[in-house]
Amino acid sequence: MEKKMTPTLVNSFGKQRQTRITWLLLGCLFLGISSLCAAEAVKKECPLKTIASVEGRGVVNFLTSPSEFVYTFITEKKEHPKAWPLTYIPRVFTHIATRVGSSVFDILVLPWYTVPAKDDAPLTRHFDMPDYAWQKE
Repeated sequence: MEKKMTPTLVNSFGKQRQTRITWLLLGCLFLGISSLCAAEAVKKECPLKTIASVEGRGVVNFLTSPSEFVYTFITEKKEHPKAWPLTYIPRVFTHIATRVGSSVFDILVLPWYTVPAKDDAPLTRHFDMPDYAWQKE
């Protein structure tokens, strides 16, 4: 009578593979623990305070938009020392138009959009401009 031999390597390889998959899945499961144990919790601000700060930024930008004449002159002269007379007029027009458009957007649209979306970035950030005209370097 002959004995049938089953290879033990296949069974142990299957167990090792199953163990590795289990450890991999457990590792993926516990990846989110570090964010739960963060040192600083995100502070939730009052929606009315957020709306007031956005509308205040819009009013300040609207009232200080004529200061773009000075700040654009300073930056254009620094960035384009030889060509600034040609680039100043189009650049000051686009900066003022962008700042006024951003302020109108902050006053009329963003307060209704800020609270649900939690995004209070002004339009000037999309054009690589600072929030206020005097924040230029």
